[in-house]
Amino acid sequence: MDLIERFADRIEEVNRQIDKLLRVREPENLYLAARHLVLAGGKRLRPLLSMLSTEIVGGEWKRAIPFSVALELMHNFTLIHDDIMDKASMRRGIETVHVKFGESTAIIAGDFLFAKSYEALHDLDVELMHFKRLNEILTRCIEEICEGQEMDMDFEKRERVSEEEYIEMINKKTAALFSCSAEGGAIIGGGSEEEIKRLAEYGRFLGLAFQIWDDYLDLKGEEREFGKRIGNDIREGKKTLMIIHALSRVDEDEKRIILSVLGKSDASDEEVRKVIDILDSVGSLKYSKEKALEFSRKAKELIRSFPESETRRYMEEFVDYCVIRKR
Repeated sequence: MDLIERFADRIEEVNRQIDKLLRVREPENLYLAARHLVLAGGKRLRPLLSMLSTEIVGGEWKRAIPFSVALELMHNFTLIHDDIMDKASMRRGIETVHVKFGESTAIIAGDFLFAKSYEALHDLDVELMHFKRLNEILTRCIEEICEGQEMDMDFEKRERVSEEEYIEMINKKTAALFSCSAEGGAIIGGGSEEEIKRLAEYGRFLGLAFQIWDDYLDLKGEEREFGKRIGNDIREGKKTLMIIHALSRVDEDEKRIILSVLGKSDASDEEVRKVIDILDSVGSLKYSKEKALEFSRKAKELIRSFPESETRRYMEEFVDYCVIRKR
C-alpha cells in the first residue's frame, strides 16, 4: 500500500469539502471550469503534508482539513494560470481548463479558486492569533509563487541562468507551498516555535526535491503515467537544472542543437529526443537526480529530529514518495 492509498480516508474528506465549496450553481460554466481540474484527481500531497504536520506535533489531523482544502484550491489556482501561460493542453491526463472552457473563463476560474481558498479558512477552529498567522503565511506563500513564476518566465528569454538562480526560482514557485503546508499544519497542531520552524524547512527541502524530480519526469517519465506530454519543458523553453547543467558542459555543436530546440513549441518528438540524449551523455540527467536526492536527504534529517512515531515514519516515506514517483 503506497502513501496515497494509506491515507485515502483523509484525502476523501478533503475532496468532499472541495466538492461542497464548489457545488455547481449559476453561472454554471464558471463552476464547471473551477471544478474541472481540482476534482479530476491529483495526489493531494500538500493537504496530506499539512495534516501529518499537525499530527507530528501532537494535534488532531482533522483540525487541519480547512487549511488543507485552502492549500489544494490555491495550488489548483496556480496550475490553471500556469497552463494558460505555458499553453499546455493536458494535465492529469485531461484537457487543461483553458482548452476545455476557453482562456477567459479559465482565468476567472483560477481567480475564483483563489477567493474560495480564503473562504475555506473560515472553518478553522483555532485561536484568533493563529488564524491571523495562517492567513499571513498563505498570503506570503502566494506572493512567493508569483515571484517564482515571473522568474521562470524571465529565464526563458535568457540563454544563461545559474544553478543558484534556478534554485531560488523553484524555492519560490514550488517549495514555498510545501513549506506553507507543513508550517501551517504545525501551527494548527499547537507546535512550539522550534517545531514550526523545523517543519517549514522540512517542507521547503521536500518541495525543492519534488520540483527537480518533476523536471526530470518531464524528460524521462512515461506520458501515460505522467499525465502530460513528455518534453513539454523543452518546447516551452524552460531553464531546468538539467538544461542549465548541460549548457555549461556541451561543445558548440551540442549547444547549438539544444538552443535550436529549446523554446520551439512545435518541436518534433525526434528533436526533443535528440536534446534528451545530449543531456544524458553529459551527465545532466544523473546530476539532476542526485540533486533531488540531496534535498530529500536534508528533508529526512529534519524530520528525524522529531521523536520516533508512526507519523514520523510516514513523513519520511512522504519524502521518498516525492522523489521516486512516476507522475
